[in-house]
Amino acid sequence: MKRTRAPAGLVAAILMTAPMSALPQPAKLSPDAQVIKLCFEDDDVRPWRTREKTGLNFDMLTSVASATSVRFEFHARPWRRCHEQLGKGEFDGSFAMSFTPERQSFAVYPPGQPPNPNLRMLDSGYVLVRRRGTPVSFDGERITGIRSPIGAEPGMSIVQDLRRQGYDVDDASPSTMALLAKLDAGRIDVAAVGSDQMHDLLLREGTRLGNLEVLPTPLVTKSYFLVFSRQFVAAHPQVAERIWTAIAEHRESPDYQQRLQSLSAPHAP
Repeated sequence: MKRTRAPAGLVAAILMTAPMSALPQPAKLSPDAQVIKLCFEDDDVRPWRTREKTGLNFDMLTSVASATSVRFEFHARPWRRCHEQLGKGEFDGSFAMSFTPERQSFAVYPPGQPPNPNLRMLDSGYVLVRRRGTPVSFDGERITGIRSPIGAEPGMSIVQDLRRQGYDVDDASPSTMALLAKLDAGRIDVAAVGSDQMHDLLLREGTRLGNLEVLPTPLVTKSYFLVFSRQFVAAHPQVAERIWTAIAEHRESPDYQQRLQSLSAPHAP
């Protein structure tokens, strides 16, 4: 499965990425700093984020807020609901969102075609999980050995990716563990799961997941971005540009790279 190529971003001006230098340490913000409300997926995806608002995503955005003189408010929501509220303008933005053409109806990505990967927050992706001993296989292009829809969580970009490739998808499971339980029970033959999330679950729930295994070839690798609502970008285009540039600077800073290396681990085979 290849990366999806996208139409141009909705912001007209093309950003010039600033030099990748370390950002200053977070400082106390002015009480009248612009408040930007962000929703995020209500699930733990280590090392990036947790429901308790810890992890590398929150470290990055705290530093970005200081560098750009804004104040972020973070609100955990089921991923599909986050999308709906973003489209209505009830949130100013969302973070750790990969690109799909369909999401451009409610989310503004960094400009580019596809969105400029230099302005991403992180790289991650999806893996395929099967029951041990089953014939499900993936050669980097096609998934074979399946007799049922591919399982995935609702609202995830992989659902649209797989349907665009012609696969049937079952996206009725409300959580990753519910999805894996459905797979373990034989109700589906394979599940598409976030690679970092699956790695973390195997570390923490390995005994419960002993009947399952991750296929060795990753399903897809993606860039993940902070996105804004159409309403926010229409009102504050320069603020959006400053924030995207600050994200790129922080991501490449030595301190962040060192912390990323210390918290990241190879994906389970």
